[in-house]
Amino acid sequence: MTQIALEKSFHFEVEEPSDFGKEVALKELRETPENVLTALKRLKYLLENETTVCLGKDNEKWLMNLLRLCKFYPESAKEKIVLRLELKKKYSNFLNNSQITELKNPKNKGMFCVLKQRDHLGRRVVIQRIENWKPSEVDKYELFRIYDAIANTLRLEPDTQINGVIHIMDFKNVNFSQILQMTPNFVKILAVYIFEYVPLRVKAYHIINNPISVKPVIQLGKQLLSAKNRERILVHGKDMRELHRYISVDCLPKCYGGLADDIELDPSELFDIAKTRETEFNTFQECESIGD
Repeated sequence: MTQIALEKSFHFEVEEPSDFGKEVALKELRETPENVLTALKRLKYLLENETTVCLGKDNEKWLMNLLRLCKFYPESAKEKIVLRLELKKKYSNFLNNSQITELKNPKNKGMFCVLKQRDHLGRRVVIQRIENWKPSEVDKYELFRIYDAIANTLRLEPDTQINGVIHIMDFKNVNFSQILQMTPNFVKILAVYIFEYVPLRVKAYHIINNPISVKPVIQLGKQLLSAKNRERILVHGKDMRELHRYISVDCLPKCYGGLADDIELDPSELFDIAKTRETEFNTFQECESIGD
């Protein structure tokens, strides 16, 4: 398969998939015109009597997101929709009603960023830097709301639905007070959130600059995952050469041994971009609304 041409700026691509995306969709997701029509029709039928789904049963853009997530198997997409709504209800204190305004909260500064360009396989790259998280100011469960706003923005892009996302968790300068927040229950919720709830194909979860003190946290998280998802957790420590085996240096910032300049997009900058598609953002949230 050909590799995607690298860009130097962030392009919010919410229209039709690129030629590269179409190639991936055909090869990896079985996305053909016939399969799309058949799967949409079947999924709409499956949702007709599904009482947990209040809205969105005929919103084809939203349904396509979930079908791509499940390789156009409508039964699996229906199960995914129901699971997402169940999790949203279970964790409604921090997952219900994702808000685009979370992106511009000044307390979030430095904790997350999205790389402006896709990687060489067309995937969006999201970085989380633990050292910039102040538990005294931002509750650990608020982190889900921040990431959720990012994910719900990126899911509007067909190419991101197809190619997926990769996550880099940077533990550089992590301190004891931050580690204490990583309780077994929090780690369990994080594992479920990343691999069951996020409405995108999470292709890899890279952990870097991790000291030995977080090893038990990582081990616990991996134990909670399926064998397939455990393989997606890649722990590199301080060896950036290992990271480069999976992500091209042309796509990474210099702090990770990359070659790219001015590559990071702060959530507040993403807010300005996402604001242009606020209607679509809110529509997707309405499709996944839950009852009282």
